[in-house]
Amino acid sequence: MKTLFDLRKNQDETLYQNIQRLYQDLPREPLHTIQLPQGSITPCIGCWSCWLKTPGQCVFNDSMAAIYPDYINSETVILLLDTAQGFINYHAKAFLDRTIPHYHPYIEMKDGECHHIARYDRYPDMVFYYETESLTKQEDEIIEDYLWRTAYHYKSNAYRIVKKEGSDSVLLEQLNKRKAKNHSLPFSSAEPIDKLVIYNGSPRKSGSNSGIILNQVVAALGEKVEIRDLKENGKWQEWSKSFAKEKHVMFLMPLYVHAMPSHVMNFIEQLPVSEGTLSFFVQSGFPESGQSHYLEAYFEKLAPKLGRSYLGTAIKGGMEGLQMKPSDGQEEMILPLVKTIVNLIEQGRFSDDDIKKLAKPVRFGKVIETAFNYFGKRKVNSIVWDPPLKVNGAYDKHYDRPHLK
Repeated sequence: MKTLFDLRKNQDETLYQNIQRLYQDLPREPLHTIQLPQGSITPCIGCWSCWLKTPGQCVFNDSMAAIYPDYINSETVILLLDTAQGFINYHAKAFLDRTIPHYHPYIEMKDGECHHIARYDRYPDMVFYYETESLTKQEDEIIEDYLWRTAYHYKSNAYRIVKKEGSDSVLLEQLNKRKAKNHSLPFSSAEPIDKLVIYNGSPRKSGSNSGIILNQVVAALGEKVEIRDLKENGKWQEWSKSFAKEKHVMFLMPLYVHAMPSHVMNFIEQLPVSEGTLSFFVQSGFPESGQSHYLEAYFEKLAPKLGRSYLGTAIKGGMEGLQMKPSDGQEEMILPLVKTIVNLIEQGRFSDDDIKKLAKPVRFGKVIETAFNYFGKRKVNSIVWDPPLKVNGAYDKHYDRPHLK
């Protein structure tokens, strides 16, 4: 079965017919088409219920949850996406975020990086389509690289549908691994910062690592920072207007499926072009900072697109164990992150030394990868993930495959 998910705002069927001609078997097996209009997908809130309480099943009962069997039982899924601000839009990002129940919380290493272990024996090929008229060549490549990256971690082959030049006909191209296009724009600097507005991009309702970090930032800097929680979407209109007047702005967020959480992208789409500086701070559970490079590449293009000087992106991995530590251990773990933001405010620029220290390790070497997969993987997974599964009475179901037909 080949399933087409139309996530676009303007869902017309003309493209469906052109896509169907790409596959020779489709006259006998027509495309299974599902339209998911804007607003039909509830953003992931990082509650981990799909891992630790109801393995393989999302806590939300919405249009996205209803299509899980269609997704996982297809040999090919075709995603028609919209873009905004030079990236896939928030609705497409919400779709990708919400596919995480198809994988285990358990970790293995591949090519020096941590990956979630597969829940199912096989996954569909992922085929992407998006319009390119409003994109620069660099933006197009950054989106393409990000989509390849997502499919790679989702255990899928990645393809892209493109229009033939001067025709409505379409072609199918395979996407291949490319190095992230980060570090193409050097960090800028400014005068010492008298006030920094920081947007908290965590989607978790409470107890988020981003919130804990920002509490320590406020304790260190007081009135020099103003924290705004993007979960308060009733204030977005006010904040997007005030963005134009604010000289220094930072987004601090967790990494979700190798990019920003979808609600952060939703807010970014509303931002006007304005003068000032823009910086980013990405923290993730996986210890290696290389996981965030494809997002960093986008942020390097977003800042000038919004008319702002790019002060840089700080990346810190290994934050998933933060809340398992006692309070003094949390403070010690958070201190380098707080120091990086303090130095940014005092100096008007990120310290190269701070950024390099935070980023270690970028990736793991082959020796560590082999040792982890052969000796450490079972121990780490049993210590970190098995206890909460047992507490929630879900351990006996942790290998369930609820959407397999």
